[in-house]
Amino acid sequence: MSVARAEADGGRDSWSEAESAVLAEAVHCAPSVHNTRPWELAIHGRTAELRERTVLAAQHDPEGRDRRISLGAALANLVLAIRGLGWAAEAATRLAGDLVTATATGTHRSRPADAENRRRRALTDRRSHRHAFDRRELPEGTRDVLLEALAAPGVTGRWIAGADEALAVARLLDYAARVFRGDAEYQRELALWITPRGRGVRPEAFGTGGLAAVGLTTSRTRLPDESLLAARIQREAVLVVATSADTPQDHVRAGAAMEQAWLEAASRNLAASVMTQPLHLEEVRTGLAQHLGLTAVPQVLMRFGLPVEAEVGDR
Repeated sequence: MSVARAEADGGRDSWSEAESAVLAEAVHCAPSVHNTRPWELAIHGRTAELRERTVLAAQHDPEGRDRRISLGAALANLVLAIRGLGWAAEAATRLAGDLVTATATGTHRSRPADAENRRRRALTDRRSHRHAFDRRELPEGTRDVLLEALAAPGVTGRWIAGADEALAVARLLDYAARVFRGDAEYQRELALWITPRGRGVRPEAFGTGGLAAVGLTTSRTRLPDESLLAARIQREAVLVVATSADTPQDHVRAGAAMEQAWLEAASRNLAASVMTQPLHLEEVRTGLAQHLGLTAVPQVLMRFGLPVEAEVGDR
């Protein structure tokens, strides 16, 4: 992976070529919308910079939410890589026009915590698991651990609990799926991104049942019955990632927190996947907040479970 480096940098106050390669690999492992990696990585001294770049047409990501959530995930990986090199990492974001630039700077020598080492080792193990999970429940205490991993300033997590909440969420997701399935422009744009490998949407990303069927919907998707979808939500561990506001920087924060929880799950041999598309609709975000009693803005839905051994997810 190519990395831009400032020619004036060098010497003891800069990341070495080998260290830069470690940072670049960590960023490369981050999940991103349609596998597009909507960022550019540049390294200056001991600062690594991620610049948001536009890659998708307006129908799929009209406000750039997915793009910036992806950037946040890459920033989380970058910080973990810096910690793995034995440095404290200071992260920051700034907005220039409509685009975000995120930076992570190694400030001084500092040993990483055990949790940071565990999540960093899971960078290459994290996958999107869009199949059904094993029917066993998560090990005791796991939900609390995942919430702790998610914790960050301006970010909160909320598990969906009980039949009433599951049915309310199922109805919102069904509504969003029908909106996108009936949007001809959206469907034409989505079809252009379907590809068997590399950048783009892999065919297996389109689930055939449960939450996977409503997370990313084509014109041919058979939507599950609301009651069946609600039952699936109750069986799975579904987490809402929300932010205190709804600015571009908040989208980045949500992505970084999402990735920390995802890597924590991967480090514990749990499966997970995320959904953002339904939350592009303001009425779905608002409805979800109302039904769950949230004062924050929902940004991401995450589902966690125990994998069925024969099934392998994509990145």
